[in-house]
This record gives sequence, structure tokens and C-alpha cells, in this order.
Amino acid sequence: MPVADTSFLIDMMRRDPAALSVYHEYEMQGIALSTTAITAMELFKGAYISKNRRNVEKAEQILALFTILPFDEMIFPVFGRLSAGLCLSGNPIGDFDEVIGAMTLCHDGEIITCDRHFEKVPELKVIGY
Repeated sequence: MPVADTSFLIDMMRRDPAALSVYHEYEMQGIALSTTAITAMELFKGAYISKNRRNVEKAEQILALFTILPFDEMIFPVFGRLSAGLCLSGNPIGDFDEVIGAMTLCHDGEIITCDRHFEKVPELKVIGY
């Protein structure tokens, strides 16, 4: 099950045609999409920062379309290996995105995002739009 990154969910909330097209393409193929618990937290943080309560409702509505992958102990060694490797190679992408990358690798290995820095993550297939 492909994993939706925060940028993809935000673009869906903004009704970005490219993001909506990717979502509908998966929907037409009967492919369920997931996102991560970290992504859900980032989405709500942004909604509350905006001070527009409608954005909180939009976040809830968007997240209802996805299976939310839990943060659990199977992620720990994958994150450690991934984060250390990126750090040692001089290519860190930020702790939260490294956790999202690790969670994606533990599940399908495909992330839907417009954030190109995910291309630095070895073995992660990046689906852009």
C-alpha cells in the first residue's frame, strides 16, 4: 500500500489538480493508500498553526481516506540504519521525514510526495506528481 507524505495530503486539502489526479488514479485501480502517524501529526500541527478551524476539519476529512500506519518497534532499527546512513553520508533529510521514510520502507516502500529529498533514501520508491 503506497504511503502518502504530508506534502501530498496538504496538496489534496488545497485541491491541487496534480495531487487529486494521483489520488483518483490509485482509487480507480482499487489501490488503497496509507499515511503515517507522523504525517497525521504534522498535518494537525499545520492546521492548528493556521488558526482556521476549517483546516482542522479538512485534516480530519483527508485522514479518513487513508489507513494510518502506526509507529511501532519494527520501525526502530530501520530508522536507526536509515538515519545514521543519511547522516554519515552528509545527506540528512530531517528526523520526521527520516521516520516517515523508515515507516514507508517497513510497509510498501513507495511514498507519494512532491518533496524531492526523499530521493536520498536508499530503496525508497518516490512517486512524484
